[in-house]
Formats: sequence, C-alpha cells, structure tokens
Amino acid sequence: KHVSLNLTLRGLGESPTLAMSEKCRVMKAQGHEVFNMSIGQSPFPVPKPVVAALKMYAREKTYLPVRGLPELRSAVAEYHKRKDDIDLKAENILIGPGSKMLMYLLQLSFYGEIIIPTPCWVTYAPQAKLIGREVQFIDTSFEEKWHINAEKFEELCQSEHDTYRPRVVVLNYPGNPDGGTYDIEDLKAIADVAREYEVILLSDEIYGELNHDGNHISVARFYPEGTIISSGLSKWCAAGGWRLGTFA
Repeated sequence: KHVSLNLTLRGLGESPTLAMSEKCRVMKAQGHEVFNMSIGQSPFPVPKPVVAALKMYAREKTYLPVRGLPELRSAVAEYHKRKDDIDLKAENILIGPGSKMLMYLLQLSFYGEIIIPTPCWVTYAPQAKLIGREVQFIDTSFEEKWHINAEKFEELCQSEHDTYRPRVVVLNYPGNPDGGTYDIEDLKAIADVAREYEVILLSDEIYGELNHDGNHISVARFYPEGTIISSGLSKWCAAGGWRLGTFA
C-alpha cells in the first residue's frame, strides 16, 4: 500500500535512548540484572510535598491559559530570580508538557540554523530535521570537558558569509552522566561571543539542581537578553512522567 509519508520523517529511526530503555525493560522481565543508563530516570521518589500538592489539585479540570497557570509562571520566575540572579517576571515564563516539546516549538517558530555541541542528547538534531532546519555541530572533547570552547564558537560565527545570520546555539549543562558544568569565566566568554553575533542561546539546564558540587550557574546571568533557560521537574524532582517543562 502506498504511504505518503512526510519526507522529513523518512529515514528517521527510533530514539536510541528509548530503544535502549525498552531493551532493558525486556531483559529485566526475563530475569536479568540490568543497570539502565539509557535515560536520565531518577531512582528516587517524587518529594512528598509535591505529591501532596498534585493530590490536592487533581480534581481541577478546566482548560488553563496556553502559556501556563499564572501562579506557576510567577513561581518559576521567582525561582530563577533567587537561584540564578536573573530579573524575570511571569510574562517571561512558558509552561509546557515537558521541555522537549518546548524545544520543538522553539525550533518550529525560529527560522535560523541550529548549532549543537557533540556528543549531545539524541533529540536536538532529529527535532531540527523534522522541521527542516539546518544543523551545524561543534565538536567537543574530553579535554574540554565536553563543553563549547568560546574561541571555536567565535570561529564558527566568523566563518559564515553572513556573520549575523540567525542562529540558536544549544548549551546542555550540567552534563549527563558526568554532572560537569561550566565555570564562570567560560560562561562569560560564551556570552560575549553570543552577544557580539546576536546568537540565541538555548540553555538546557534540566540537570541544574543536580550538579555534584552545587556550583551550577546559568549563562543567562551574563546574557539575559538572548538566553532561554530550559528546565522542568523531570530530573531533580524525579517526575519525568509528569511532563512539566519550563522555558524562561
């Protein structure tokens, strides 16, 4: 039977992390001892106060504002003001069914190219391919702690014919599984380059509360006008299945 499949979907395979997770599930069911390191699924329980709040409001069923519950958006803004020292208001916050969907909507609404450091989370590039966006990769190394190097970042910006072409650069830190984050000087240097070349930074900080040393600092502190912080409940709150993501 002829199937008129969208061209951007052809050749797009199953998510490697989800495929690995499913294989682990099958092996466990067969009695094998398995240590599943395929996805960032916390083994810890959701904090009791969070569970209690969900129970309290489980009966609520009306449609909410598309950008999110106003009280929740205010709470997220206050969190980032307190934790990241960034002046945000509720109007700067978006709530979505997981940060993955918010990232997809960002790429859908933005017409520039996407720059992604490698190795990277398996979702960024396929999302760009689905939408038909151009993707450029910045290679990173163990010696660089898998981080974007500001000099290499600037070389990429300078190498294009149109230096100020629209771009989104993905920063994903602290990293999984190493838990490493950028130091202040690195973040300042990256922010300076992004500001100079009018780049939007998508700072995926979903593991921000899980930095091993508690030293995570958001790049938005140094480049607030051009940074989108992506976060949510999935990791620190061990509530991936609740699907609550935030953009600031």
